Amino acid sequence: MKSAAPATRFGAPLRWLHWIMALAIFSALALVYSKGLFAKGSAGRDFLNHAHIFAGSTVLALLPLRVLARAGSPRPPIDPPPGSLGAQLAKWVHVLLYAGMLATPVLGILSVQAAGKEIVYLGYTIPTWVGTNKALSHDLKEVHETLGLAMLYLVAVHAGAAILHHTFRHDNTLRRML
Repeated sequence: MKSAAPATRFGAPLRWLHWIMALAIFSALALVYSKGLFAKGSAGRDFLNHAHIFAGSTVLALLPLRVLARAGSPRPPIDPPPGSLGAQLAKWVHVLLYAGMLATPVLGILSVQAAGKEIVYLGYTIPTWVGTNKALSHDLKEVHETLGLAMLYLVAVHAGAAILHHTFRHDNTLRRML
């Protein structure tokens, strides 16, 4: 009996979640940077802020599914295989991306809640995790913004590496997720 050939791409659920979450992360970043185009207190700024919170909450909501899909999806080998340094760098960038996908929206939610506001996501009010504390809200917002900027850099490194692998190494790194 002939054995099955190893998969050349990640499973469809993981690929879909990867791209949906990439869109949500990109949207959260674009929305938060776009709100500066509007005056504080304006309807446009408020809309972009709510859309930013929705995009970030979507990342957090999909993260458990993504982790399960990643755990249940066989990892197709990279052909040709990267060196050990490249493999370690990729591993750490992925660990940091997953940590950021958890920490950044959680800190954003905590910041909003510490400011005394509630967050409604898809018609459901997110349970309050922290009481009103303006100083804490400010500090959490600062950390949230710093992590958001770190996520921007990590996403750029991740996408840049995929393009580099595809264009210059001519391996299947990018095709595994398409």
